[in-house]
Amino acid sequence: MIISLPPVNADLEVLGRRLRAIREARGLGLERLADEVQLSHAELSMAEHGRLRLGSAQLHALTAALHVSPRILFEPAIDVSKIRPF
Repeated sequence: MIISLPPVNADLEVLGRRLRAIREARGLGLERLADEVQLSHAELSMAEHGRLRLGSAQLHALTAALHVSPRILFEPAIDVSKIRPF
């Protein structure tokens, strides 16, 4: 029996896509958000592409800067159309 498992970083990719979608819905550039939460631009980009695991403090800083609940990162589906630019 062959079992197909998702890639190890599948959860990171989902989280990264959500972060990016929320950032873009808020009208924030990558550099501006990275500066605000004290990450390098490369680190934030890697996180948005599922190639960097962020710690809980970093995730909290990002959701605070984006003015969203941390819960939104882990919900099965998010409706980005309800997220407005600043």
